[in-house]
Amino acid sequence: MLDRLPFGRSVIDGVPVAPPQHLPHREPTHVFQGFESLPVAEGPRKLGSGVTLLVHHPAPRPPRDRGKGLRVMTFNILLGGERRELLERYFAELEETGRMPDVIALQEASQPTALELARDYGFHVSYQGRDVGGPVVNGKATLSRYPILEAAHYTYAFPDEARQAAISRQGFVGELDEDRGALFTLLDVGGQKVALYNVHHTLGDSGVNAGQLWQLQAVLHALDGVPSIALGDFNANINVKHHYSLLPNPIRKHEPTETVKDYENRYGDVHPSVGDWGVGNIADIRVRRALHALEHELHDPLHRARELRVRMPDGSHMSPTEARELLVSRKVVKGCELWLRLQDVADMSTLNALPDETGVAPATGKRFDTFFASRQLEPLLLEVDHSTQASDHLPSVADFLLRDTHH
Repeated sequence: MLDRLPFGRSVIDGVPVAPPQHLPHREPTHVFQGFESLPVAEGPRKLGSGVTLLVHHPAPRPPRDRGKGLRVMTFNILLGGERRELLERYFAELEETGRMPDVIALQEASQPTALELARDYGFHVSYQGRDVGGPVVNGKATLSRYPILEAAHYTYAFPDEARQAAISRQGFVGELDEDRGALFTLLDVGGQKVALYNVHHTLGDSGVNAGQLWQLQAVLHALDGVPSIALGDFNANINVKHHYSLLPNPIRKHEPTETVKDYENRYGDVHPSVGDWGVGNIADIRVRRALHALEHELHDPLHRARELRVRMPDGSHMSPTEARELLVSRKVVKGCELWLRLQDVADMSTLNALPDETGVAPATGKRFDTFFASRQLEPLLLEVDHSTQASDHLPSVADFLLRDTHH
């Protein structure tokens, strides 16, 4: 199915594009009814063997909205759920307060953590990870209270010569010994099919990241016409994907951070906990071109959602517009901790930063975690949740209205 690609075009919306040189391959999937007979993850990180697991919960809990509404979360939970107590507390709070999403995409999930969360909170689950039998594939899981019709993992091609060239450019191996990919999960949402593509892309090499965005698009075109959401940790600052601004930078004040120049003016060389200096790989035009091409197929809810907001640590909400108004009001001292947190809200940042030498965490200005959705899915809400410190990433939630595709 991956041969039906529209890559004959050399330009999309004025942006030069390039097809992927290599195509991803589909890993085998094993299906289980219930959680009793699942294989044990034997590897050192308990990620699995590279076989995709699809587990149907014997007694799934009902979705929050059985109509055409769909609440989806993406959350990189940090090294298999390293801050386990905070993670468990966060999930318990979501359930107790009625905020548990219908669908949750996890990245950096170990097999035991993903399966336990799915079992305990009444989700069907697809899972993929590998730390035995080949290069590491960091764990990804998609939990759904809607029935899962199909699941598969498409592992991105990363030929040895390309891997070695990237390692030489970077000067050390780092994450480049890992394989990346997209975990495809096909849902039945009130009788309509919805496809999810849960991703966790490479951070350190911009050329590799751009190539993964192109390979993701190759996978997307295998199911033309099905409402689709690509979501997860793209490891590229999705906000900063414009080439230029029509307004001079000094005049823009605290308009959304949309260009590399905006970012450098506002944040400088921020070193967040994910180890990405400054503006990061989005400065490479190849990444921006690949993102523009992806947006030609699936659209960023940041520019279409009826409501944008950040859930604050105390449970209240603030919109990016409200944060920007405070930033330019001169009511908050520039550079103080409140100023930094307002920056986080203004750009809907999804990364936590390590504290500096004074113990204050800088604002990162980075939105790595997001959703791209086809037009059959109307975004009603996009929220970044600052109420948990269970990871170095912050959960992001989107509410979609699924338009009837039967007519």
